[in-house]
Amino acid sequence: MMTPLKKIPLKKLIQQPMMFDANIFMVGIEDRASDPNCSFENMKQLYMIPMLNSFEHILIHEKVFHELDVESKNFLEEYIGKNISIVSENNLYGRDPVYTTIFNNISNHDRVRYSRGESKNRGEVYSLAYAAFYKINYFSSKEIMVDELTSDLKDLEDVQIITFDIIILLAYIYYMSQNDNTKNRALKSVYKKYCEDVIKRHRLPATLKEYFLKSAAYIK
Repeated sequence: MMTPLKKIPLKKLIQQPMMFDANIFMVGIEDRASDPNCSFENMKQLYMIPMLNSFEHILIHEKVFHELDVESKNFLEEYIGKNISIVSENNLYGRDPVYTTIFNNISNHDRVRYSRGESKNRGEVYSLAYAAFYKINYFSSKEIMVDELTSDLKDLEDVQIITFDIIILLAYIYYMSQNDNTKNRALKSVYKKYCEDVIKRHRLPATLKEYFLKSAAYIK
């Protein structure tokens, strides 16, 4: 089983600065119209509240914030200035050679091919460049491309990707600590459906219960 928790236990991870990609806040958005379990309110209660109430220092790039839907933005605004900071490129591109090189190396990668001004992959490129330049070691994303980039680019060798399975694990533990098992079934379902790709890539257990047992040594 591949997991960044082998390097840093979950208890310490939530104390580190964490950069978030837009897709972490929009899991299930493609199913909202057809499945009431994927409504924003359900997802907010299920994993977003535990996530935002657990991480102590969350960074969101302004390019990512602008990509979010209205419900996500309104919800996040409750935390901005508390444990969420909105960050920007701050005119570094073209002025700082180190930042410019990092940005170009990411945007020119075969999996990205991003041109400044486009919307596709914009949030990921700006966020990863910011993380690498400012040495933010942890970046949470559900995107396969982001996971692969950190393996390919030397600029990102110190950026550890926190995949969605860890966010679900955190929510599972959060509710366990409150003696609340009413979310267990939904969390198990979300793990199975929305962590399918990372389960295959990182050879994770097929069920949330097995995943929790396998991860127990990496929690404290």
